[in-house]
Formats: sequence, structure tokens, C-alpha cells
Amino acid sequence: MRRVYSEHVPLAELVGHRALDALADRSIQLLAAVRPGEEPIAAELVASARARGLSVGLWPMLDDADGRWLNPANERRFEAWVDALVAELPAIDSLVMDLEPPIAEVRALVDGRLEAARAWLGRDLSTARHAHIVRRLRERGIESYAAVIPAVLHAGRVGRGWQRGLGTPVDGVGYDRVSPMLYTSLLEGYGFGVVHRDTARDLLRRWSALAFARFGARASVSLGAVGVGALGDEQTLRDPAELAEDVAVVRAAGIDDLALFDLSGALARPPIEPWLDALIGDGAGETPRVTRRGAAIDAGVRVTGLALDVVAIRAS
Repeated sequence: MRRVYSEHVPLAELVGHRALDALADRSIQLLAAVRPGEEPIAAELVASARARGLSVGLWPMLDDADGRWLNPANERRFEAWVDALVAELPAIDSLVMDLEPPIAEVRALVDGRLEAARAWLGRDLSTARHAHIVRRLRERGIESYAAVIPAVLHAGRVGRGWQRGLGTPVDGVGYDRVSPMLYTSLLEGYGFGVVHRDTARDLLRRWSALAFARFGARASVSLGAVGVGALGDEQTLRDPAELAEDVAVVRAAGIDDLALFDLSGALARPPIEPWLDALIGDGAGETPRVTRRGAAIDAGVRVTGLALDVVAIRAS
């Protein structure tokens, strides 16, 4: 399966956009962001995609003031809205559960203020609402697709610490697909000048292998970024050749379910076809080499996860 996220193209524009034909021709699933109040136009988009034989999923987002992504602060409201959304709209194939802290806290973390991760450590991280959403989707034949921060991939105390620290439960929910956001361009851009392309590709290799080992056939990987996201300052891939290299790395790890972020970025860097062709191809490029910085960063993620777990236990 190949998929493309669409966060910034307005739904009204997307309904009749030529990009739908390009996606349908390549059997690439569209994952379109939808916000409260956009349900009618989302229904039109689903119908338009269906008419083209295009697989379509929705990517629910709340307003930024409500945290944007699914997290402990908004999970009750998110659950109710998703229930209503899938009941009101024509049948969709997938629904993205974007598991990230509230956007204000993500901005703080990106700025290096790691104390923002402590917001949820003193709470019990319940999976009940996440599991309820997954069950309701399954009853309707809709795939639950969890987009997650790579650090939560680890098993045991490391993963548990990150899940508690970020408020993003993965264990015990039963998502149909789990897709770590392994954007090599963001690893570079937010790497404080020490993460270069070779290190980013090494981390992609390490964490793709970890995803496959942990989730097997349920593993997916989100690649990119082609365009900027919610933060507005994300570094992007330089060209489709870099995307092809990343595709090859993930496929070598045993994962063939890939999602590209994001459609608006590809449309802003025409033509769109080379980006899509790179996504659906076998990939190309040399196997990433092991780097000392990649090993150090991976070790740091593990140590931090253990520390977060210790803090969570003491705070509970």
C-alpha cells in the first residue's frame, strides 16, 4: 500500500483536483485532513475519490486551541467527533489517528524545551478511548492507521516511558497499522546541525527495522517531508531522488506500506508525477552506512525513555 497525506490543500479545492487522477492511476491512497465543520465537503471529496476508483481515508484534526492531534487533553472530544464523523460520511477505507502531544507542546519540544514532555507523566495513560475508536472503526470495516512519534516504537520500559511522557499510547490498543513518522528531512532540520543526510538515513534504517520487528505486517512508515507541516518551518526533501532512497531503505527493512507527507508540498514543487513515482517505486540508492551519530542518537532515545519511565512511576 502507498498513501499520501494531504494536510494543507483545502478540501473544496481537492474535490475536483487533477491530483486525484494521478493518485488513482498509481493506486495511491489519499489521506485527507478534515476539521470540525468540514464534514459536508469531506463527504463530497469521498464521493469524488470513489468515482475515480481512488482509495480514500480521512485524517481528523481538531482546532489548534484544542490540541489539534489526539492526546489526553482532548481524547473525549476527539472520540465523540470521530464517532459522528464516520457515521455521517460515506464509507471510507482508513482513518488516521495522529498520536502527538498538543501542538503547543510539540512547538516547545522542537524548541528544545524537553520539560514539556512531563505534562502527562503524573497521569495514568489510559488506552480505553483509543481502543474504543479502533473497535468502532473495525465494526464499520475502516482501517485504523496510527501515525506515531518514532520513540514510542521501543518495547518494554523505553517505549512505555515515551508513551507516558508524550501522552501517546501504542501498547494494548490494537491499531491496524502503526506508522512512525520517519521524516529524514526533519531529522536533518531539527538535528541542531549535527544530523546530516547520512545520519538521517542511518536512523531511518534503524527505526524502520525496529518498527518491523515490533509490529510485523502491521508496520507502516511515513516518509518525507516534501512540504512544510503544522509547524511551518520543517526542512523538506531536496528532490524525488532522496524520496526514492528513503523508499529503498524502508523496503529493505521488510515494510511495504508507505505514506508520503505531503500532497501540498508535491503540488508546490511540480511536476507532481516524479514524487508519486518515487513513492511507488522499488527505491534506489546505496544501503545506509552505520554512523556514530546515528548510534548515539538511538542510544539517547533509549536512555531518555528509561528516564521518563522512572519519572512516571515516581509521579504516579
